[in-house]
Amino acid sequence: MTELRRRNALRLLGGGMALLAGCSESSNGNGDDTEDSDETGESNQSDGSDETNSIDGDLPPYASILPTNERPEYFYGAIDVGTMNALLDDEGAEAGQEPSDPLVGNPVVVALLCSFGIQQLVDSAGRDAYTENNETADGEEQFVYADGVYALVGSYDRDGLETDLEAASYAVESEGEAYVVYTDGESGEVVGVSDGVYAYSYPNGTDSEFDPVAAVERTVATAAGDQEPKHEADEGFDRLLRVGENSGIACCLYTDSDEFDAETLSADQAADDDGLQFEFGSVEGSYGVHQQLAVTGSDATANAVVAYGSEDRVDEARLESSLGTEAERVDFVTNGSRVELEAEYGGEFARE
Repeated sequence: MTELRRRNALRLLGGGMALLAGCSESSNGNGDDTEDSDETGESNQSDGSDETNSIDGDLPPYASILPTNERPEYFYGAIDVGTMNALLDDEGAEAGQEPSDPLVGNPVVVALLCSFGIQQLVDSAGRDAYTENNETADGEEQFVYADGVYALVGSYDRDGLETDLEAASYAVESEGEAYVVYTDGESGEVVGVSDGVYAYSYPNGTDSEFDPVAAVERTVATAAGDQEPKHEADEGFDRLLRVGENSGIACCLYTDSDEFDAETLSADQAADDDGLQFEFGSVEGSYGVHQQLAVTGSDATANAVVAYGSEDRVDEARLESSLGTEAERVDFVTNGSRVELEAEYGGEFARE
């Protein structure tokens, strides 16, 4: 497994959060978890699973912004502002051990990925527009990365955003009744706004097929209800979101195929020059994994759900040998064609 540098991730996260806190009081959370959405419903995915896999749970509050796309693989990461502040307040972060346990390491990469996005926002020409028109209640804003787009999910004055972005020389690229997409000719940044989302992205120099305008428009159009969200279009994805825990830091890797291909599991979903990357090798043979990490001071609790196409594909031995290796306690429960696990980490999570 590539070395995960937790201390670097938290230092960068802290720098990004400090900058964001300086430009927007409304983005300073109080450390409370955001309440889950009250949306419920049963899934009827036909994947060979038995009745024990039926799910009647809550979706995360940002599920309505996760767009569909044409790729078989799907990844998103999310972090709430309360968790960002908890990590900032962790005085032992600089001395923390670099985790080899993917239950900790993968969410840490999400934190780093989001910190990059926050810093891009702070450095953008649209920073003041976002700051002045953010009406999100204290602690309720979510930061989500999905489909190549960074998105802040909360409550925003869309009319004010449009006025201020245009004053900052952003040009209208496309629009619907409830959203507008802009481009900044100087930086290439694409910004989409609606009443509940401030989304942005940039051209990807390593992926010529990525269209940031189309990706941002998918995000805000989905948030506005003009396009079908991923969870409504794909029952398997819906099931994974409903059974997973979603407070703190969450991430989900999913494929609409029967199982992940080797290239998907070996590819870096995100990386930096220090070699920090995700590690999903333990979920070989499955079609989806949802992880969550909640941090409280120097302690943490991690949850994960790994979903397989059928019971005979479940590989609990592989999971037990790779996940929860740094935990004080870890429990594995096989429930039909999925494995659910919970791990607890003590003071060594933050300190050597």
